[in-house]
Amino acid sequence: MRFFKIFTLCLIVTSFITTSLWAVETQVTIRAKAHDAKFIGTSMGGVAVTIRDTLTNQLLDQGLITGGTGNTDILLTTPVSRNQQISEGGAAAFTTSLDIDEPTQIEITVAGPLVAGTVASTQSKTVWLIPGHHLDQDGIVFEFYGLVVQAQAPLPNQKVEVGETIQLKAFVTMMCGCPIEKDSLWPSDTFSVAAYIINDAGKSWQIDLPFNGKTGEFSTSWTVKDADIYRVIFSASEDHQNNHGVTYSGFSAK
Repeated sequence: MRFFKIFTLCLIVTSFITTSLWAVETQVTIRAKAHDAKFIGTSMGGVAVTIRDTLTNQLLDQGLITGGTGNTDILLTTPVSRNQQISEGGAAAFTTSLDIDEPTQIEITVAGPLVAGTVASTQSKTVWLIPGHHLDQDGIVFEFYGLVVQAQAPLPNQKVEVGETIQLKAFVTMMCGCPIEKDSLWPSDTFSVAAYIINDAGKSWQIDLPFNGKTGEFSTSWTVKDADIYRVIFSASEDHQNNHGVTYSGFSAK
């Protein structure tokens, strides 16, 4: 019995040593970039990352993409050559090192930007990781289509009176937080914003929200006509880039 225990212990130790000798630290860098804009990072709450082994579904690592939005000239105003690295200027990233001893297929899932809350975008990619062959420099870049839309008025569950004129206001920004303004790389006149108002009686209204002159703000006023509970869906579109975003609010009138 004693010999058996010693033999078993030797097998375990040998297996551990063999695995340690063969395992190679392999770096993985993951980034998230807003379509027609810059990298998504800390200023937008970051982007959540999980990495799993596709064969076993084992969680290999998880974390948060943090950092800056990157170099504006490289990303938006200067032509980029084929092999040029675009993630300069402190571009946001999540970087980890995984110990693997054989080619491993991994699934990377990202969700964000986290400031978008329940309407954040989720994406996944499946890639091969080869021992010692790092996924570094730009790394694996996820491109996020869409816009971040936040309801500023009415506030959720706001109480109003029938006949009252209320403000409808939404704040809209690129996924990276880049500003929408009259004279910017993202001019306000290329965006269309609307509020869809639906009450429990089944009546609905669609109201356009013009740019109000303040960064990212689109607003108008609307007079409440019926006593009821209302749902408000704010939508924003940058049609020429296929970027769209939505958020929700609601109010009640008596």
